[in-house]
Amino acid sequence: MCSEKSNVKSPGLWDSPNRSKWLSFEEARKIVRTLNLEYKEEWNKFIQGKLNNTLPANIPPNPDEIYRHTGWRGWSDWLMDKKYRKQYSSFRESRDFVRCLRLKNTSNWQEYIKQGSSINEKYGLTIPVKPDLEYCNKGWKGWEDWLGTGIAFKNFKTTRKFIRNLKLKSYNEWINYCKGLLNKYKKPENIYAFPNIAYKLKGWISWDDWLGIDLFINEKKKNQNYLPENAFECMCKGQIPDCLVCDGKGYYFKP
Repeated sequence: MCSEKSNVKSPGLWDSPNRSKWLSFEEARKIVRTLNLEYKEEWNKFIQGKLNNTLPANIPPNPDEIYRHTGWRGWSDWLMDKKYRKQYSSFRESRDFVRCLRLKNTSNWQEYIKQGSSINEKYGLTIPVKPDLEYCNKGWKGWEDWLGTGIAFKNFKTTRKFIRNLKLKSYNEWINYCKGLLNKYKKPENIYAFPNIAYKLKGWISWDDWLGIDLFINEKKKNQNYLPENAFECMCKGQIPDCLVCDGKGYYFKP
């Protein structure tokens, strides 16, 4: 389960005999916001003593009940000032990126997070440190699914061959393919969305090479009997690499 419920049973604002001992909503919230908590699940662990800090005696463990008529605006507002809240990328985008890191386990994930890598920002992504909490009820299925450790990804050459057969004509088409926006194709789960990261030291050359764009263009030119302007077709048709007439290009220019 993504979340856990607090075991604290507390009365509401009007029927609490101890309401006078609590700080005002603004004072309590100001203190709570210094705890660096972001999710309700973290608050539940905090009030249960599972985190390092302890709850001050004058702050209620059930603020949603105690302050419900005196300033309460939800857990996000209670735990963090809105100017510090991040707008995270969608679950699917973030998971696709993380899988390309080829991390083996949660320990590797923690190491990656501690490094404060900005590589995800390079791709316009904002990935949460605690994806299990951020994406709870938004697609989260567990750490194995998040890291992709249970998926049988193919090697670089096998995957590139498959991709080239799709005859995608540009990087933008690749992006739409990964997002599921190309009606004629659906990206299999075992295809990395960021192959330039996943295969960085395992065969990656360039996007043109990955998509086979050069091959596509050359095939198109061949089928159209492509000739540059003012050029003449050589009798060897480009089949002789050291041809004295065309130097293996298949065409020549008259002097």
